[in-house]
Amino acid sequence: MKRVVSIVLIIIMAMASSLGCSSENAIENSFSNEDAAASISKNMPVTPISFSVYIGEISPFTDTWDTPVAQKITELTGVSLKIENAVGDAKQRISLMVASGDLPDIIYANTYLNLLMDVNGVEKLDDLIYQYGSNIKKLYGDELKRLKWSKEKPNIYCLGDAGVGDEDGDPVSGFCLQHAVVKEAGYPQIKTLMDFENAIKNYYAKHPTFKGKDGKERPTIPLLLNGSDWGYFISISNPANLATGYTDDEWAITLNPIEAKRHIITESNKEYFKWLNGMWNQNLIDKESFTQDVEQYKEKLSSGRVLGIIDASWNYEGEVHKALRSAGLEDRMYGRYPCTLNETIKYPEYQDKGYIGFGSGMAITSKCKDKIRAMQFLNWMAGEEAQILTNWGIEGVHWKYDNSGKRVFFPEVLKQMNEDAEFRRKTGIGLYVYPWPRYGTAYRDSTGNPLSANTIEELSKNYTQTERDVLSAYGVKYWKDLYPQKGEFPVKPYGAAWKIEGSMSNEWIAITNRVTEISKKYCPKIIIAKPEEFDDMWIEFIKEMEEAGVREFEEQFTKALKDRIELWK
Repeated sequence: MKRVVSIVLIIIMAMASSLGCSSENAIENSFSNEDAAASISKNMPVTPISFSVYIGEISPFTDTWDTPVAQKITELTGVSLKIENAVGDAKQRISLMVASGDLPDIIYANTYLNLLMDVNGVEKLDDLIYQYGSNIKKLYGDELKRLKWSKEKPNIYCLGDAGVGDEDGDPVSGFCLQHAVVKEAGYPQIKTLMDFENAIKNYYAKHPTFKGKDGKERPTIPLLLNGSDWGYFISISNPANLATGYTDDEWAITLNPIEAKRHIITESNKEYFKWLNGMWNQNLIDKESFTQDVEQYKEKLSSGRVLGIIDASWNYEGEVHKALRSAGLEDRMYGRYPCTLNETIKYPEYQDKGYIGFGSGMAITSKCKDKIRAMQFLNWMAGEEAQILTNWGIEGVHWKYDNSGKRVFFPEVLKQMNEDAEFRRKTGIGLYVYPWPRYGTAYRDSTGNPLSANTIEELSKNYTQTERDVLSAYGVKYWKDLYPQKGEFPVKPYGAAWKIEGSMSNEWIAITNRVTEISKKYCPKIIIAKPEEFDDMWIEFIKEMEEAGVREFEEQFTKALKDRIELWK
């Protein structure tokens, strides 16, 4: 693959060479030049400059730069950002950028960075990090080797989008039940799909309707899926993998021997879909689960009449939980439970992946107006001052140090955070954390306080009393305590498998897209099929997947998996 290197970068490479460091080993050798790098970082200019930024992910509010936090960033660095978020298909938007040559200065391409690399659209960052990245080197440390693109191209093209040094927080995935459901059932064990089903079924039988805050009776919805568009991944595909004991999204991976299978067509996955098919044919799944848009989905959840969901917490906790909380419907908020096909399977939410920021993150494009200044800004964002600002807001406005030296939000700020769905948009707190380079929840700053405001201790302050009562009834303090813990699983030597796909050739990425589209087409059909049609529909699904090349893709991905493990040794 060809690469374009700007004159500025060539000069930097020459400087690195004169110091005895090639672009291949500049970062490794740079730790002996920490003082020089830090000196350059401290002298970062603050003259005004505006960078265009594309964030290849659908996310509300993060395209704004008029928040107090954003204005403080500009005050401290001179940098303002013109941010564009993905609307719909990020891959399509990035492809249009590539075709037109109209690239932003900085880009988060999600898992589509290869599209820009194919046209020399992103810069190799090794030497820029060496010269201007003292904070970045401190942040990533030994994990820098995990930012290398591939065995064939062992350079850094983006800064990882995952926090470095994350401790286990509350779970993101799980099978979610309203607190009212488990309370009425006497807080039963919720560990298997059948436990989940029975809790919903029994409550629904007693409460077929729900009276909302407006006093109107509406039909209770037993289980609602977020099955249309991208919701397919977090509500249908990924939960199937987790419930069958795997944690690599589209892949089911074994380590001895190392082998990758497309999980959606495994026998265990078939059993999961047979369970969903049974739920559908018992009229326990809402009929609009595959046709509604995400706003309609959240509107139903916010009404308080949906007993169970299968979803990622980040997709519903913000808007939905705040709406329920402000309406006084705390018992209609959701708890998360680690349900599997049977009790012999452990739900692998907390399996240790090591650092998983490789393959996607902030990159500097070949069209960037000032690559050095862009790297200096990214380096500043990775430093302590920026991390406190983006996570906590402005000292004296949003937070203070209490008498014991602990950083705490002001009570009125904490109240807004819990109740106002527009909180992030109004303040900027938390808007410029992901997918920028950042420390994880385990890291403490120079004052001994956590840099992240998303530690388990901070998050638990937002628990409602109803939530605390539910957890207490189960004999635990946090939701994560209900889940199998990290030490119960082997460490994954390849990180996150889904991130490996982005570094594969376009031929195999094209097959990924084909088999994904086939899966998205068939899974709803399989779920809503009559029981006697299920097996025939499954056979038809497997046949079409194999015709699309899924078996060859599994072999190629297994090879890529082995290469990744070798690269990181």
